[in-house]
Amino acid sequence: MKKFLYIATIIATVATATTSCKNEVDDLFDKSAADRTQEAQDEYTNALTANGGKWVLEYFTNSDEPGYIYIFTFDKNGSVKISGKNKWIENKFKSETSAWEVISDNGPVLTLNTYNTIFHLFANPNNVIDPDASSDETDETGYGHYGDYEFMLMEADENVVRLKGKKWGVTHYLRKLDADTDDEAYMAQIDQMKANILSAKFGKQILTDATGERFVLKGGASGVFTAYPEAGDEITQISSRNFIVTSTGIRFMVPFEIQRAAVGAEPLVVEEFVYDETDGKLVEVAENPAVIAGPAFSELFTDNGYTWRIDNTKITGKPLTLYNAVASELKSSLGETFRFFQFTYDKTAGKASLFMQSQLRTTTYKGNIYFTATTPDANTVKFAFDGTYDKGAKYYYNNIEAVKQFIALLESTTWKIESASRLVPSTMTLTSSASAEDQIVVNVQ
Repeated sequence: MKKFLYIATIIATVATATTSCKNEVDDLFDKSAADRTQEAQDEYTNALTANGGKWVLEYFTNSDEPGYIYIFTFDKNGSVKISGKNKWIENKFKSETSAWEVISDNGPVLTLNTYNTIFHLFANPNNVIDPDASSDETDETGYGHYGDYEFMLMEADENVVRLKGKKWGVTHYLRKLDADTDDEAYMAQIDQMKANILSAKFGKQILTDATGERFVLKGGASGVFTAYPEAGDEITQISSRNFIVTSTGIRFMVPFEIQRAAVGAEPLVVEEFVYDETDGKLVEVAENPAVIAGPAFSELFTDNGYTWRIDNTKITGKPLTLYNAVASELKSSLGETFRFFQFTYDKTAGKASLFMQSQLRTTTYKGNIYFTATTPDANTVKFAFDGTYDKGAKYYYNNIEAVKQFIALLESTTWKIESASRLVPSTMTLTSSASAEDQIVVNVQ
């Protein structure tokens, strides 16, 4: 694999007096400095335009923001098409063409030398108003995002180019894409990766290293993780690091040093993770990898911060039979249309509940039937109902026989909880230990 490296070097040669009378120093290079500089520029220009000239840029501005994905298509005619999608351009896919060249400035430098509205915005020295902010809070420092639009070309091969921002010194990478890559489809792929691994609804994730030590990660949906050792102190041992979502997983801007629970111990250092679709986890790129997953499914299911609605289009076996029976009885006895069951937490009563809702014309009826849930292990839940309910559920519980039967089924067995994703388990399946045919599918609300 061809690889080339350009380093600007100043060499000082000191001649010491010896018995030799020769006062000249042989040339260190067989070409002039101007020729070597031009050769480096040509090599990088050829590398960037080779095989269609299409690259994905993993771009960081500062340590408080996530990384951003852009696609560059370099043309030998001096034009470059830049494509992107992020919140600073309205979360819409956009493309724009600019001029580019490799110039000499103490070494080869990639410059985007005509203004590009979807990329140069990061280098504008303007005040910044975050489009996601709940108010008009403004960064009035006048430095903008601290982004670059000129990059020192540090090294390259046919697959990767390492860049360094000329003004702010941040390291970025260009990674080669096939010439026929569709820019918008690629950005959609990045969006799907984000959906697979990050969600504001599931703000807590667990990183487990090769020794088994666990660390809590929070805030990943923002593009900046905070982390602390699960057995340590969240206040004094917390650290943070921004990252970028790539087509394969995530990479931190710089290696992320996370404090261990043992005070004074060497920190855990991680940098890059790839997404394992089979297990729905992020696995570190390392010989002895750390793994990022979510909390135990049973913990999420019983967490009073979540509401899980039963999906009547996906449940099977006895749960489906009884669900349909509830709907039938409500219709025949009251003319009401059964809307749904959901497992939730009634803040007024301070209890977990099976919430149900029905509707008659424009009027909605609802009520809570209370229960407790225990978790025999990380992926199992056991229900226990005590016959209490709120005023809204009084009729449901005492007059709709299928409601009691549904509750009896829930507490008659333990339920194994599974999900296709250990990071964003928006849908979970509860399977009865008594019969694999009896399944309840729930979706987070």
